[in-house]
Amino acid sequence: MAAVVMFLLLLQEEQNMAPKLEIEPGSSTAYHTGDWATQQPLYQNKWPPCSQTCPASEDIQGWLALASEQQWQAAWHKLAERNPFPATMGRICYHACESPCNRKHLDSAVNIHAMERYLGDMAIAQGWCHEAISDNAQSQRVAIVGAGPAGLSCAFQLVRRGYHVTIFDAQAKPGGTLRSAIPDYRLPKSVLASEIEVILALGIELRLNTRVGKEISEGELRDQFDALFLAIGTQQARPHSYNDRPEKGGSHHSIMSGIEFLQSLNRGEQMRLPKQVAVVGGGNTAVDVARCVRRLGAEVTVICAQDPHGTHHRDLATEMPASLTEVVEAEAEEVQLIYRAGVRRLVRSGEHLSGIEIARVDQVHDRHGNFNPKYFDGTEEFIPAGLVIFAIGQEADWHGLETLPEADGVWLGGDTVSKSKLAAVAVGSGYQAAMSIASSLKGESSVFNDHKKSKITFREMQLHYYPKQPRHEGETSEQRLDGFKEVVKGLSDNAAEQEAKRCLSCGVCFECDNCWHFCPDAAVIKKEGGYQIDYDYCKGCGICAEECPCGHIDMAAVT
Repeated sequence: MAAVVMFLLLLQEEQNMAPKLEIEPGSSTAYHTGDWATQQPLYQNKWPPCSQTCPASEDIQGWLALASEQQWQAAWHKLAERNPFPATMGRICYHACESPCNRKHLDSAVNIHAMERYLGDMAIAQGWCHEAISDNAQSQRVAIVGAGPAGLSCAFQLVRRGYHVTIFDAQAKPGGTLRSAIPDYRLPKSVLASEIEVILALGIELRLNTRVGKEISEGELRDQFDALFLAIGTQQARPHSYNDRPEKGGSHHSIMSGIEFLQSLNRGEQMRLPKQVAVVGGGNTAVDVARCVRRLGAEVTVICAQDPHGTHHRDLATEMPASLTEVVEAEAEEVQLIYRAGVRRLVRSGEHLSGIEIARVDQVHDRHGNFNPKYFDGTEEFIPAGLVIFAIGQEADWHGLETLPEADGVWLGGDTVSKSKLAAVAVGSGYQAAMSIASSLKGESSVFNDHKKSKITFREMQLHYYPKQPRHEGETSEQRLDGFKEVVKGLSDNAAEQEAKRCLSCGVCFECDNCWHFCPDAAVIKKEGGYQIDYDYCKGCGICAEECPCGHIDMAAVT
């Protein structure tokens, strides 16, 4: 009986007690758990390593994302914002963008250059046209000297922004080194011509067979135009110390330069070669020359002063500068390569060249870092050759342009100012020059590159969320030495669709919903085009950042 009384008294006392909380049971909205947080998540786009490395600063993730959704024309427009030569560059660019690709740490790098080529070829086939950025015509006139990749890229950017642009070129056709020095098996001239035609269709005035200093003077250029961009390229062979010395009745063809050989070939000239040819040099021009010689039916040996790829002898600067891909292709075509060797002298038999004497190289560069090979005495070796082609570099021909580089209102770009001599670098140089010229003509400060976001590495990503997928490649022709037809074919439609989807979207949200699913406080709000954080309820646990596959979310201290 006493127990029952005690229970009733306690029950009455509990009912008379005031509630300790001012909310109804079952509700948690009054708890602003975000007030406890010492850190909070932030959605921030990063700049993927592929774009960081691209000499043309393409938004590679951006156009691959559009391609993955099969928005092909939109992807092409996005790509062409920085590079109006996708079909060309997709064939000849050495795709430095693929080396740092984060997907390499999962399976293999995305085949970016093949996707670039696919979009470029589709644009040519479909007849797509570039679009102007501004409808407002500018009063200033810009002259560009040189219709190569740098000059055309600069003109493309300026004319889309309303400037009147005139390109002057001494050659009969535009394209510069792309046309005159790249063999057809790498770049068919019809592909280059199609992309140039679409660029010129924007309204660029092109004056061919016009050499500055001859058909038009430096003074006329300065008087008639508000800005000048000199992109004359390097189409003149660098001199060497081995003179042909064709005595009376001797051969005039026992020595050639690499650029001279390629230019003659691209002009369609018939070339008769001896049975054995030696090519001196370790760059891409040397490899191009050697592969062309094989297609003309001769045996060829490349004499390279540097080490083969991957050896890292002493320092990286001593490795062969030619693209590893091109070297592998050359070896597959039975091009013989001799590394760490240089030419000591030419060996003649009477009036004709019979070969060269080479020696092993001890030191590639002098103490100033200049290419200046030193040889081991006693290592001499004879290499039979009826023709020696020196592919040891090119330089610019400034004849007729001597005073312009120092004049006000003049910009320089392309191979004349680049050490790499790569076409993609020239395209990027043209873009930067155009932005600088436009800013100068408007009286504004120059902005060379707006890609200043932080770079993201695979360590900041969750690669285990991505399935492994094989890389897709274009087929290689089995009849590779049968003329100058293209060796590597483009991707099929299905392969291109699959390859575009292999992009990890490094540092850029692709709306996978992981942050939304995993948030324990329901503080991530899903909305059209992405997500936002309700910081009233986010207590900064960091789970969303830890589970973001592409590393788009950062945790920052609450201030």
